[in-house]
Amino acid sequence: MIKNLNIVSFNIPAPADYGGVIDVFYRIQALSKAGVRVYLHCFQYGRAESPELEAMCEKVFYYPRPRTLFHQFSFLPFIVNTRKNNELLKNLLQNDYPILFEGLHTCYYLTNKKLRKRVKIVRSHNIEHHYYSGLAARTSHGLKKIYFSIEARRLKRFERVYRFADRLGAISESDFEYLGKKYGKKVFLMPPSHPNNEVKSLPGRGDFILYQGNLEVEENREAALFVIERIAPNVDFQFVIAGKNPCESLVVAAQNQSNVRLVANPNSTSMDEMIANAHINFLPTFQSTGFKLKLINALFNGRFCVGTRQLVAGTGLGDMVVCCASDAGLIRELKWLITQEFTNDNIEKRKALLKEFSNSASVSRLLNMF
Repeated sequence: MIKNLNIVSFNIPAPADYGGVIDVFYRIQALSKAGVRVYLHCFQYGRAESPELEAMCEKVFYYPRPRTLFHQFSFLPFIVNTRKNNELLKNLLQNDYPILFEGLHTCYYLTNKKLRKRVKIVRSHNIEHHYYSGLAARTSHGLKKIYFSIEARRLKRFERVYRFADRLGAISESDFEYLGKKYGKKVFLMPPSHPNNEVKSLPGRGDFILYQGNLEVEENREAALFVIERIAPNVDFQFVIAGKNPCESLVVAAQNQSNVRLVANPNSTSMDEMIANAHINFLPTFQSTGFKLKLINALFNGRFCVGTRQLVAGTGLGDMVVCCASDAGLIRELKWLITQEFTNDNIEKRKALLKEFSNSASVSRLLNMF
C-alpha cells in the first residue's frame, strides 16, 4: 500500500459543508486513518486556512484562485484557468509521490511533461460539460446562460486531458459507463466519501417533510421553489425547507405557503437533527449529473426518502428511494408515505444495501488503483 499521496483539491475542503468538499474532506480523513500521509494542495477562495486539515495531513499548501473577467478570455474552462499556479507545480515536484487530482477543475498540470513519470489518478466529480449544459438549459438569466453554454463547450474539449491519467475514478455508475466508453479500462467506480460510518435511521414517524440543500446553488433554489409552489399546496403536511443563504424570492414564497417553514443557515447539528427527525426526506432534482451527497446523508440518517428519477440515476441507490417522474406521482407517494411507519425491517434492509457505500470501501478501491 502507498504511504504518501499528493491530493490537489479545487477548494479548501473544510469546513465540510457542501457536496464536493464533503467528498474530499472525508476521503482525506479515511486515507489518514488508513495510514497514508497526505500532502494536500488546495485553492483558496472565500475560505480560511484550516488547522483541522493541517492536523490531519502531513502538509497543507494553499494557493490563491484569482477570478477576474480576464480569465474568461481563454480556450481553457474558467474553472480550470483560475486554478493554475506555478507554485503548485513547483511543490508537486518536491517529491515523487503519486498525485490524486480532485475533479477536472484541478487538471491543468495533468499533461505537464515534468510530471510524465508520476502516477496520476483523477477523481471525476461530475461529467462537467453535461452539468454546465444543464445549468444553461435551466437558467433564464441571459448572461448566466451565455457563460454556462461557453463553459460547457470549453469543458467538453478540455476533458480530453483524462487520456494522460493513469487511472480515472467515476463517482457514479452512469459516469462510469460514460467515461469507460471514452477512456477504457483505466476507469474505475469510486462512490463519494461522506461523514457517515453507520446507518442511524430512527424507526417510527416524524411530523414534517424535509427538503435540504445549499440554497445558494441555482439548481437547489429551483428545487426548493418546486416543493413550495407545486408540491406543498397539494399535501396536507408540514414542509421544512432548510439550507444556506436562501434568496429573497425563496423567503417570500415560503412565507406565502401556510404549511412551509424555512430554516436559513442551520448549523450542522440542527441539520442532522432535521434529517433524522423528518418523516420523509424529499429531494427532487432536475439534473442527473454527479452524485448527490445529501441523498447519502438522508439514507444513512433519515427515514423515508422520495425524489425525482434524476436523483438516483446511475447511483445504484434506486432500491432505497421512492422515485416519480411527475408532480402527481410525487404528491401521491408523499400522501401514502405519510400514513406509513418506518420500521426496523426498513432499517435492516438499508444497512445491507449501504455497505458498499462506506468510506473504507471507497478508499480501498482507490488504494488498489495505485
